[in-house]
Amino acid sequence: MTFARAFEDPPATWGVGRLVINEAITPWPVSQHDIDDEAESQAPRLAALGVGAGDIVLVVAMLSEAVHAVPLEKAAGKLGALYSSADASTGDAFRCASLIRQLEPVAVVGVNAAVLDGLVALKRDVRDVFAPVAGRIATADETAHATLDTAGLSPRRWAKLGPTSAWETEPGSGTLAFDAERWHVEDDTGEIVITNRAARLTPCTSVRTGIRGRVRAPGTIELA
Repeated sequence: MTFARAFEDPPATWGVGRLVINEAITPWPVSQHDIDDEAESQAPRLAALGVGAGDIVLVVAMLSEAVHAVPLEKAAGKLGALYSSADASTGDAFRCASLIRQLEPVAVVGVNAAVLDGLVALKRDVRDVFAPVAGRIATADETAHATLDTAGLSPRRWAKLGPTSAWETEPGSGTLAFDAERWHVEDDTGEIVITNRAARLTPCTSVRTGIRGRVRAPGTIELA
């Protein structure tokens, strides 16, 4: 197996995200090249969620998730779409609901348990809030996924696969798609580990993702 060589002269750091590796928060520097290349990689994933020219996508994420969220914002632009953003927090849940109502986005990415808790505290029915984007919601954790699935909103999973993202191919399928041209993924005793094929500022070699599952076909993971 051949992987891209490391940069001879590493580019300036664009920002520092954080990954949870072996249950420890790990700083993860990325370059502008990393962000731009991830945007190119993630554009087809947004398109599969229904995002196209003239649309708006709402990205719900915290600043610490920028290495995953900013490529999605840039990917929207590559599709001719616009984006808006809200924090993935209890306190900003009102803004998530307001932006869905006012901007009428075609899709919402990154809804998590904290946002749903915030809506409950506001006495908002999550079914009513997310009904306009039913089938085009990507959740960031299993609690949010289960809640929205029970509400009949057909969410898909958006998983942080190390420093990149993987997406559920169909609502409830349990099958995640990732960019196999840029990333090598395998399962080690039932846990997904990832290594970069494309050059990245921070080398990623068999990084444990915390995701339980198996690689079933090139570019796809079946969740355990």
